[in-house]
Amino acid sequence: MTLPGEIRTFLDRRMSRQTRTVLAMAVVAVIAFVLGGRIIGDGGSSQVGHAGHGAESSVSAPTVWTCSMDPQVKLPKPGKCPICGMDLIPLDTGPGEDLGPRQLRLSESAKQLARIETTPAVRALAESEVRMVGNITYDETRVAYITAWVSGRLDRLYADYTGIPVKKGDHLVSIYSPELLSAQEELIQSHEAVSTLGGTSSEVFLETARATLDAARDKLRLFGLTESQIERIETSREVSDHLTIYAPIGGVVIHKNALEGMYVKTGTRIYTIADLSKLWVMLEAYESDLPWLRFGQRVEFTSPAFPGESFEAMISFIDPLVDPKTRTVRVRAIVDNSDKRLKPDMFVRGVLKSRIDGEGKIADARLSGKWISPMHPEIVKDGPGKCDVCGMDLVPAASLGYAAEVSGGGDSPLLIPATAPLITGKRAVVYVEIPSDEGPLFEGREVVLGPRAGDYYVVKSGIKEGELVVTNGAFKIDSELQIQAKPSMMSPEGGRPAPGHQHGPPAGPATDEKPSGHDSHGGDGGAGKIDAGAAAVKALAPVYDAYFEVRVALAADDLDGAGKAGAALSAAAGKVDMSLFTGQAHMRWMELSKTLTRRSDGIAKAEDIDAARDAFFHLSKATIELHDDFGHTGEGNFYLSFCPMARDGDGAYWLQENDELRNPYYGASMLTCGSVKNTFEAIPGGKR
Repeated sequence: MTLPGEIRTFLDRRMSRQTRTVLAMAVVAVIAFVLGGRIIGDGGSSQVGHAGHGAESSVSAPTVWTCSMDPQVKLPKPGKCPICGMDLIPLDTGPGEDLGPRQLRLSESAKQLARIETTPAVRALAESEVRMVGNITYDETRVAYITAWVSGRLDRLYADYTGIPVKKGDHLVSIYSPELLSAQEELIQSHEAVSTLGGTSSEVFLETARATLDAARDKLRLFGLTESQIERIETSREVSDHLTIYAPIGGVVIHKNALEGMYVKTGTRIYTIADLSKLWVMLEAYESDLPWLRFGQRVEFTSPAFPGESFEAMISFIDPLVDPKTRTVRVRAIVDNSDKRLKPDMFVRGVLKSRIDGEGKIADARLSGKWISPMHPEIVKDGPGKCDVCGMDLVPAASLGYAAEVSGGGDSPLLIPATAPLITGKRAVVYVEIPSDEGPLFEGREVVLGPRAGDYYVVKSGIKEGELVVTNGAFKIDSELQIQAKPSMMSPEGGRPAPGHQHGPPAGPATDEKPSGHDSHGGDGGAGKIDAGAAAVKALAPVYDAYFEVRVALAADDLDGAGKAGAALSAAAGKVDMSLFTGQAHMRWMELSKTLTRRSDGIAKAEDIDAARDAFFHLSKATIELHDDFGHTGEGNFYLSFCPMARDGDGAYWLQENDELRNPYYGASMLTCGSVKNTFEAIPGGKR
């Protein structure tokens, strides 16, 4: 097929290699949408005609030129868009087929040129991976507090340092107590009274003596003496002014609260002992992941202490409350630690693989039709019964949100690839291919999406099973509908879009690559979701500065400058004082700093500008998350910018230190392509 003269001349202009590539893609789109309806069969010939007239041999040149991103622009000759600077494309003003308001027809050749791909909507169990971070801590049910049961003086501490392992029954403390002496004397006297009255005929006196003996024994038990110690006193008739306290459980002394020689009162804590054979894994899950989490699920986690090795734990508790600052939910899991390799306070990363059916219930073959303990998830039985640990009644797993049967049939949710829907604000648009003898017909549908399941979305309504949804090229179809003033994702009612530079959806891109939480700022401040303190946020200033240097270099097509700035960013992230971050902030910074370092190193080592820009895309995601969590200090604002053309039409975000748009993904070829989506104000007080 031969390109129209105007387009061929336009491509032959002197331009950079990158500009030629971008414009060539634009020309392919022009051919697909402007000439697509006229390309016939395998001959590729063009035909224009009216009812009752013969076919003409060529297509007349278009006289109206428009912008694919700003279709309100209509000019009589080719050139640059006065709004975004993109090259104008010819607008077909001739008569067309009478189609529906959301329909567009293409020939097979035009479909191939536009690289439009489709995938059928299928019913299957929706699968997703939930990623969490957290740490290991003690199992609170396996922690014992050794306290003084009687007042006195601690003459000997056998476990004399923190961390010493003890076994159940090991002696821990020798305590001197005058109260203990009198209690032992009462026991001996009561025992002798029972022996003396045993040969008499007075049952009343004998019963009274026996009751006194039992009371003396109970008193010593309350003082902490064991049965063997009490029997030894009764047998030997000897009293001791010292009491030995024994370990009630085996484990490790994690706190030594007392010192030898000190006087204690009843209830004074002496030791804290923890059994480390089982531990708790405390994880943080985003509230959006709650549909995928259930009591009794298995979660795999890794620790930096054991690279390349994974451990398995079982969810035993999901916090009923959401943390209002981090918008996360604490998830507790139990892990077996019989080999004592795992240590409390280790940092861990957890991954939970979950599946849901059409009713939103978790599909787990292990628990399908089973009965489970509501307190101990490791106790699972085929039928009703009692928990082997706590004695509670078992409950059906279905009552905890599990599917009664696991199948992938007609009751499964309807799934489409995550690349199919174009999401803008609260709306989602999917383009469906309707097979036709006259060529592929594409129709836009508004759909209601359910949760994201990995590389797929659950669809609640809008399409049917088996329909072909567009997974690649949907943005091109939507752009053509905008040019024709038909309903699209940007203008649901059809007609000319509102004037102004509006690249991409106002609340997010037509892609799943949306920076976490970016639409929650609203431009009302840069404090972030995690309160790390002013000193910690101020320490991040060199990281932001180095990021902006990378952006400036890429916008200037300066690969060498971007590499140097990337190396500077990696160094800046490594120099941030970790001690300034505590608690949740510390864990989050550790996670983000690794990503920032890895991506900035990728820019520093990039051999060409395309590789650097690909690494910058992932670096921007991490930097936006950094700001989303911590904010920034200083006098200036940060500006969240978005280009819908970047990354083959998937769109990409980045941060700017000013509102003068400079696109780092295209540089000089489309320097002003994109728009500012949000403004992030600095945290009040403090200057960078």
